[in-house]
Amino acid sequence: MGSYRPMSEEHVLVIENPAHLSVDLGRLRLRRDDFEDVFFLPADIACVVLHHDSITVSHHALRVLAEARAVLLSTDKHHMPSGIFLSADANRLSPTRLWSQIELHDSPIAAELWKQIVVSRLMTEAANLRDLEMNGALKIERFAARVAPGDASNVEGQAARHYWSMLFKDFKREKRGASDGLNARLNYGYAILRSLVARELVSRGLTTELGLGHRNHANPFNLADDFMEPYRYVVERFVYTQDPELEFVGPEKIALLGLLKCVVPINGRDFRLTNALAETVMSFLRVLETGEGQLILPQGWPDGGFDGS
Repeated sequence: MGSYRPMSEEHVLVIENPAHLSVDLGRLRLRRDDFEDVFFLPADIACVVLHHDSITVSHHALRVLAEARAVLLSTDKHHMPSGIFLSADANRLSPTRLWSQIELHDSPIAAELWKQIVVSRLMTEAANLRDLEMNGALKIERFAARVAPGDASNVEGQAARHYWSMLFKDFKREKRGASDGLNARLNYGYAILRSLVARELVSRGLTTELGLGHRNHANPFNLADDFMEPYRYVVERFVYTQDPELEFVGPEKIALLGLLKCVVPINGRDFRLTNALAETVMSFLRVLETGEGQLILPQGWPDGGFDGS
């Protein structure tokens, strides 16, 4: 049957069998053969993941999901996310913000912002190792102190090799087509994270193609890839709690969506993941509008450490 995982603030709806998603009296209706219909309020949905070739979605449901700023992910033959549906109705400030992003793109401010993102990425890597009582956190923090604007020396890459060797022994990172349980879980978690970052950017009228550190002309989500960097540690820490030897199927994928419940410290306060992403994107908007300021980025884990419950 279709499955979903209720979160503290928003839901992720995972549909794994033949089903039809439509709208009934303003509610999303999930209809499946031999089961009672299930209803959801659109405002309670953060993401819908379609895991079966025989799922149909009405145009009305697509429109309601877009109006609610929900993300819809389709999956490929390996049941890994392959397509993202996002709302196009961002807001009336989109053209103004596009020009601001263009002006920022090759400015010294962009290089400084990328430095802030890389430093946050490294400090959260160190936070994972320290929370797991592993060696290597101090070395990564020393790497973080060496990051220059734009990270021309690729300190991030140097630190990443050290980080992965500490976090997962005898591990080789594979981004696409991975069949091993560890990489498959990481790729799936990153895809969910990327979609949530893209949702937040688009809803604020930002253009995802124009990145700060990611500048691949063939990538329509460069800016989303920038801002997911400091949050990757949430996926990695959550994946660490799972057994990579178990087949990565429906229940395991649904369990991984628990990463949305993780508490992330931002600017001295604790937020659920989706709200933390909003804080970061809003801080970027303030930089765009004023030409100065700092990004609000994650600092690691709360004093009580990781809680994946």
